[in-house]
Amino acid sequence: MSVRTPIEPPQADGHHHEPGGPRRRSGGGLGLLLIPLAVVIAVVLVGTVIMLTGGDTAEDTPLGDPADTGQAAPVAPPATPDPQATTKAEVIAAYRGGWDAQLAVGRDPKATADDDRLRAHLTGTSLVAVQKTLLEMKANNEVYDGEVKLLSPTVTELTPSTASIVDCVDDATGTVDAVTGERVAPATRAIKRANVKLTKIDGFWKQSNYSSVDASCAGS
Repeated sequence: MSVRTPIEPPQADGHHHEPGGPRRRSGGGLGLLLIPLAVVIAVVLVGTVIMLTGGDTAEDTPLGDPADTGQAAPVAPPATPDPQATTKAEVIAAYRGGWDAQLAVGRDPKATADDDRLRAHLTGTSLVAVQKTLLEMKANNEVYDGEVKLLSPTVTELTPSTASIVDCVDDATGTVDAVTGERVAPATRAIKRANVKLTKIDGFWKQSNYSSVDASCAGS
């Protein structure tokens, strides 16, 4: 008669054990436990490094930013003042004064071509040309009407005693009868390029030569 080996009931862990004690598990379980632990340690170390360095990364610092390198932005050097600026302003003022004198005398029915206002601002060929024009007007009992605009007087040459100006002159003058005010010559507008010479006489700049041409004029 054979002897039956009694069947042991299942253990509480749900595994069936062979006779002689529970079966040992393979070492794989310990390996699975060690891997996550290594990952946790690595993450902690990386976080510690970031905290110690202040969390700066390459993306936090733009390349070439002067504020991050401590360098100030370049500043343009100041413009050098023109040492002749004051004299040039005097020359242009004298040139404008010559026109003002010519128009004032030309509008005055009682003024003559030998008016002192002309001599104060004009000399040489400029004085002669203006006096000739005014003599003709006075002989016909005419006076100026309209106005002249000096658009862009610019000093192009300057010495202690001479100066040159280039300008765009907008001349819209005509003439009327000094008594009746009737129009004699229409005020036809003409914009011309003027070349002017001035001479310094007894400390005062005076217009000595004037010429104009029909040419391209930037100031128009």
